[in-house]
This record gives sequence, C-alpha cells and structure tokens, in this order.
Amino acid sequence: MTMQNYLTALGPLAPLMEEEGVTEIMVDAPDHVYVERKGRLEDTDVKFDSPEAVRAVIDAALALEDIQLSPRRTTAEIRLPDGSRLLAVIPPTAWHGPYLVLRKFFPQRLDMEKLYEFNALSREVRALLQGAVLARKNILVAGGTASGKTTFMNILTDDIPDDERVVVVEEAAELFPRVKRMVRLAVENSAGLSYIDVINTAARMRPDRLIFGELRGPEVMRILEIISLGHDGAFMTMHADSPEDALARLEAMCLMANLGLGISEIRRLIASTINVIPVLQRLPNGRKVVQIAELCGLEDDRYLLQPLMRYNEAADQFEMTGAKPSWEK
Repeated sequence: MTMQNYLTALGPLAPLMEEEGVTEIMVDAPDHVYVERKGRLEDTDVKFDSPEAVRAVIDAALALEDIQLSPRRTTAEIRLPDGSRLLAVIPPTAWHGPYLVLRKFFPQRLDMEKLYEFNALSREVRALLQGAVLARKNILVAGGTASGKTTFMNILTDDIPDDERVVVVEEAAELFPRVKRMVRLAVENSAGLSYIDVINTAARMRPDRLIFGELRGPEVMRILEIISLGHDGAFMTMHADSPEDALARLEAMCLMANLGLGISEIRRLIASTINVIPVLQRLPNGRKVVQIAELCGLEDDRYLLQPLMRYNEAADQFEMTGAKPSWEK
C-alpha cells in the first residue's frame, strides 16, 4: 500500500497529515479534532457528522492492514508507509469514542534550527551536547511520553562524523540518523532471534557507534555490558523524568535480567557506561530540554551527578550551571 491509499482512507484528516507544521492529530469526538503545532494543542475546523463517520475513517485505514475492530478487539495501532503511527480505540474501551490519534513522523524535516525556532533548547545547550558527541560520550536521552526524545536524538546524531560507521538497533524503525555510513537492525519480525541476539549481532558488525532505540527491559544489561567493552559514543533513549529517575530505571531493568548481580555491581556498570543524560519534557509552552547532567562515577555507592544545565520555566531560559564537563579541557 502507498501513503496515498492511507490519505484517501483518512478523508477529512488527510490535509492535516500533509500540513508541515502539524506533528500530531487527535480526534476526541466528531466535533473535537485537535492538532499539535510546535508542541502546543490547537483546535481545528475539521468536524465529522457523527461518531459513525469517525468509525468509518478508522475502519477504512485499518482495512488496509487487514485489521478489523470489534467489541473483542477495541484497540489497534499501525505504522503508515511514511513512518507515522495511527492509534484507534473504539467502545466499550473508549467511553465516548471512537477515538483516533495520528502521530506524524519526520525523518528528514526537523533539524537543529527548527529546535531553536521552537525554543526547545539554546545554542549554548547545543554546543554543550555537540561537544559530548564529538568527545564520544555515551548519551542517554530521557523524557516522558511525547516529550520529543526520538526526534531529539535523530537531530543529535547529526554531529556524528561522516567517517564513522553507525549500527542502529531498535524494536521498530523510529530512529533515522542522518549519517553517511549506517546499517539498521530491527528486533521486530526477526524470526528466531531475541532482542539480545540482535544486540550481539550489532556489536559484531564493526560499529564505530551503536545507537539503541528505547530501553525497556532486561536487554539493557547486555547493552551496558557491550558499551562498557569499548563501544563508546553510544546513544540510547528511555522513559524517565529526571537523571535520577533514569538511573533508577536502568537499575530496575538490569535486575530484570536475573544474572545474580547485586545492586552495587549494577551501579558500577552503569556509572562506568553512561556519561551524559539530557532530559526532555513536554511543557505548556512546548517541548524543552529541561536538564542535562553528567554522570561522574560513584561515591560511597551513590551516583555522582553533575548538573550542567536546567531550564527555568518561569523565565523561559536555559540556564547553564557553570560546571565544566569532563570533556572540556
């Protein structure tokens, strides 16, 4: 199926899908269709005649994937040919449904200049992170749902030198680094291979840098082990609201691997592997890089986190702490 087939199925929502400034489309009711532009929700003039009309659009789009919703299957999520995602929910799960959410994907459209335009970060913040990339620091991008982690990491990888070979590992294709030498491995639909099998394969493909999609479970232990063996300059993303929360979640995921390691051993591995933690957050005035911290090791079995930047929401300013990161001599 082509993208045009899906646009035809989406009917009145198709123009919003094609509008460059729109990043997300939400249908909460026939007369409540919203979009997100520059991180903010806005009303639209799009209206459906009835809940049945919304359901007809959902059914038409899902039919292209041979999916049919019913009282026994009330939700479905599909990926469109351009990388966008469609999520549909119908009654009885949806109380006032049906509901529809379309999250658009922009593999090539957004760049650092756009982030400046959206005031997602400052040029000083970008220079700090660019230094970390060029110094081959291992970067863990953290943030909540829809905070912009994937988009941010895609743009962050623009600073990877052209002479480096990059291997990307993720469950489903969401990361699209704009690098010259790159291969991609997908866990999804890898018949007979586990997530860890794919991770081990990536490490044997002569990578200069490894990029991992969202960290979710016990595979994190193997990822950290591989990075600690000399694969520096790695990138990762995960759900977390702060550097401290990110480290606590990493510990929990490592414990899920059931390798018999104690928390002290796991902390030593994390502290020797993760270097920089930028945190993104979705705020009323848009998505922002709200914190950047450097992990400087352990002291008395506790993480030593050096704050490098914090976003001042009241002043709408990105404030550097004045601390000098280890990669700046």
